[in-house]
Amino acid sequence: MENPIQQAGGEMSDRITLIIPSFHAAALELHRQRMWDKGYRLESSISEQAFFESDGKSVTSLFDGKPMFAATFVKSSSTK
Repeated sequence: MENPIQQAGGEMSDRITLIIPSFHAAALELHRQRMWDKGYRLESSISEQAFFESDGKSVTSLFDGKPMFAATFVKSSSTK
């Protein structure tokens, strides 16, 4: 598999959010990453959102302000 999801050191977080430009690409990526086989479940539906970051003083639009699709996964054994 090309570009598997993992953090530095090879571990994976209890919560992972994929941010992808289209719903179709998001669905394909979810299957390609085999998140269910890795013990994750989809927290909620894949949704289109605008993303911003802040350093505590100012807010900056991410992805040139273009809405992206987000899919958040949680470890199946995790509690909310």
